This record gives sequence, C-alpha cells and structure tokens, in this order.
Amino acid sequence: MVMLSTEEPEKKVVKKKSLSDVVKENLKAGVGPKEILATLSGSPQENVSALFEGLLDGVEKGFAKHLVKKKSYLAAVGGGEVNSQMLLLHAVEDFCGKSNPNAVKEVALVLKALYDVDIIEEEYVVKWYEEGTRGGNKSSLIWKNAKPFVEWLQSAESESEEE
Repeated sequence: MVMLSTEEPEKKVVKKKSLSDVVKENLKAGVGPKEILATLSGSPQENVSALFEGLLDGVEKGFAKHLVKKKSYLAAVGGGEVNSQMLLLHAVEDFCGKSNPNAVKEVALVLKALYDVDIIEEEYVVKWYEEGTRGGNKSSLIWKNAKPFVEWLQSAESESEEE
C-alpha cells in the first residue's frame, strides 16, 4: 500500500547574508582588508559602506578612536584615489544616517581622525560637504555636526595660502 500525502515538505528559508554580515564574519576570522573587499559582491559604494558598518559593529561611543585602530582597512579602500575618498565619505554619511544618535554627534571627530591619518583629504571633505548641503537631505544633523570641521579645514587652508 502506498500512502500519499497532500502536505508539501517545508521549505527552508535561507536568509541571504548582508554585505556587512560578510564583513563582520571576515573581521572575526582575522581576514585582511584587501581580502575582505575582494569577497564583497555589491557596488563599490555598498562594499565600502558595509566595510565601514562592519568595522563599527557594536561600537557605542568613541567611533573615531575605533576607526583609527582599524585604519588599515579603510586605507585599503583605494589607497587615496579620488573616487575611493568620496566612497568613504559617503559611507560615513550612510553609517550616521542608519546608526545610533551618538554616531551623528561624532561625525566631525570621525572626519578629523580620518583626515589626521591621511585616509581622506581636505578637498574631498569640502566637496562632499558642499554636495550634501545642496542635496535633498540638507537639513540632516550630519551636515550640522560636520560643519565645524569643514570650516576649520577651510580656515586652515586660507591661513596657509596667506603665508
């Protein structure tokens, strides 16, 4: 006798890992910066944003100090190429937009830390800031909190030009 069942076997739902999950797993496994970036399958901006998010996973305060410790990962984003610096700045913006309010409060400190360790350059910070303040999200706290650092950069530049 053959028994027929009208029930279909349950299908397992496999949740696809997010790019930041892949980054977090690789960081835990001690994978190097270039190798992590090579494993990511998103657009360049998605990959850099995922790397940034993965590096700051679980950090509640002191984002700038934490990033300086992980600067080799951020430096691997493109070695200072123009586009890579803008990708990184947009990743800062993405992270601050999604993250807890403490991240937005520390955006100027993060920018200064990245500037001090030569990950980002002045002209790209100013360009990113100007694009952001002209865009549709110009009232964001990101721009308000980044403004003092950008003004400091611009005043430092004008002082060096005068000398």
